[in-house]
Amino acid sequence: MRRSPAVALAGMLGLAGMLAGCADGGAPAEPASSAPSAVAEVAEPAGTLPDPCELLSAADIEAASGVGFGDGVLVEDDAAEDRASCVWNAADGPLPIVQVVVVAGADLAGSQRASAEEWMGESADVDVAGATDAYEVGDGTILGMQVGDVFVEVSFMSADSDDVTDTTVAIAELAIARM
Repeated sequence: MRRSPAVALAGMLGLAGMLAGCADGGAPAEPASSAPSAVAEVAEPAGTLPDPCELLSAADIEAASGVGFGDGVLVEDDAAEDRASCVWNAADGPLPIVQVVVVAGADLAGSQRASAEEWMGESADVDVAGATDAYEVGDGTILGMQVGDVFVEVSFMSADSDDVTDTTVAIAELAIARM
């Protein structure tokens, strides 16, 4: 049985949120419902976490991807004192979608990478300006990296079956520059 692209995308976004939620390196957290229809605006994340919706603009994402996007929306189901997530949807269709997840904590990249590999297969190191311990999984659809005391995950979900690592890295570097 073949899944529709929308069902597959909802699963990928939920997986992205779940992987970033495994801050302790243990069992995966409950999947976040971060499909585009499940997002709503919430108050700014508590603590010293950057607001993930302030890290990118629609213009930033368009410059990096060549696709027009709407404004970012905080994901209500993924907001907590130690984490926050923001999603941007393409202006003219269901795909691509960009998601940025920020999780408070130093040295989380190793445990996050192990979780990502468990769920999505082998990862590869990538160079992301301003980040350490950066890796990609899923042909670059998900990048994880440490930025100081914050773990950052940037996802670029596209209908394109090609490797999107370069686009996701470009988006990640724009976000990190604002941290």
